[in-house]
Amino acid sequence: MELDHQRIDISDNTVIFVSPFQKRRWFIDKTKAECCFLFFQDSFLSSFFSDKLFSFKLQYFYNKTKPLYLKVSQEFFSKLDGTIRELINEIKTFRSDSEHLVRALLYLILIKLNRAYAAHYLMSSETESNSTAYKFKEILQNQVRKTRNIDNYAQQLGVSRVTLNKCIKKQFGITVSEMVNEFILFEIKSMLCYTNLTVNEISYQLEFSQANHLTRFFKMQTGISPKEFRNAYQNGSSVI
Repeated sequence: MELDHQRIDISDNTVIFVSPFQKRRWFIDKTKAECCFLFFQDSFLSSFFSDKLFSFKLQYFYNKTKPLYLKVSQEFFSKLDGTIRELINEIKTFRSDSEHLVRALLYLILIKLNRAYAAHYLMSSETESNSTAYKFKEILQNQVRKTRNIDNYAQQLGVSRVTLNKCIKKQFGITVSEMVNEFILFEIKSMLCYTNLTVNEISYQLEFSQANHLTRFFKMQTGISPKEFRNAYQNGSSVI
């Protein structure tokens, strides 16, 4: 399947993570695939767990650079499948105390997956501290098309640029500048893949002062020009 210009080979024991607004296309016969889907309505996780940053604490949501899937062992997959079946059964036979059990089972699924994902891709699995890093991820997700100014983000969070950089480095293993670059690069790639906008139009929408500034940035990050990237995507190249 294709998920936000990442191409994923579907095989046994594969877990795929889809964040809001991601574009996806399937290239398999879904009637022949034995699988389970967990869908969450907008803001469900944050309200259900009484934590508005909950989904931003999970490394596999709103991730712009790491693979959006995880291939797990048969043992892990079997345990995960069993927990999901127990969750579904509890929902189908809902009782007065079921909400507590549903919350516990769902939390177990999401946290176990976060730990496995973080371990596989060498990231932090921490979810209960470093709120500055989680808040920054949320703000960046919503505002990156408008500004790439790190001082502006630090000011919104009420911390210094140095403190913000330390928080991001600790939680995500990269500098704050690198994370901003990852997010804006993702936006450029999405526009190149899924719109007919010219590079000039993309640069205008993403607040680059000139199109050649965007082209220079893109080539520094990827090694190819925006035009080469778009052509590769349209030709089905693995460069994506």
